[in-house]
Amino acid sequence: MATQVPPSTLIYTVFQNAGKSSNTGIEMVLQHDFSKAFSFNTNLNIYQNIIEAFTVLNKYPVPSLYSANKEVFTSGNLKLNALFHLPKQTDIQLTSIYLAPDIIPQGKIGTRFSVDLGIKKRIQQNKGELFLNATDILNTLQIKKDLVGNGFTLTSTDYFETQVFRVGYSYKF
Repeated sequence: MATQVPPSTLIYTVFQNAGKSSNTGIEMVLQHDFSKAFSFNTNLNIYQNIIEAFTVLNKYPVPSLYSANKEVFTSGNLKLNALFHLPKQTDIQLTSIYLAPDIIPQGKIGTRFSVDLGIKKRIQQNKGELFLNATDILNTLQIKKDLVGNGFTLTSTDYFETQVFRVGYSYKF
C-alpha cells in the first residue's frame, strides 16, 4: 500500500495483503511443426481480473486508512515461441511475451513486453552442450504503474535488471 502523511510529500510503500482478488479466463495454445527444422507455438490468455473492495490500515509511519472500491478489468497476455533446428546439432529459440494492461490494488499496471533468445549446440556425442541465452534482449521489460492514494497520484516506471546474457557449458553423465 502506498500512503502519504500530510503535510509531507513523501510516499510510503508498505507491502501487505490488501484483500481478495480472482482471475477467470480462457487459455488457447496453438502448436505447429512446419518442418523438422522449424516449429512454432502460441499461447494466448484472456481473463477477467476482479479485485474486491477493501480497507487497509497502514501503520507506518503513522496509522493511515485507505479504502478502495471493487474493480473489474479484462486483460490478457500473448506468448510466441519459435524453435529452429539447424544443422550440426544447433538449436535457436526465440520467445516474445506481451502482457496487456491490468489492474492492481490502488491502480493500474501498463503494457509490458520482452524478447528472449537462446542458442545451444550439442557436442561430445550429445553429452555436452554449449549454450548462450539472453533475456529481455531489447531491454523493454519496464513496469509502468499508476497508483491512486489518499490525496495523491503516483506514476512510476520500474527498470528491473531483466536484461541478462549467459554463456555456458553443460555435460550429462
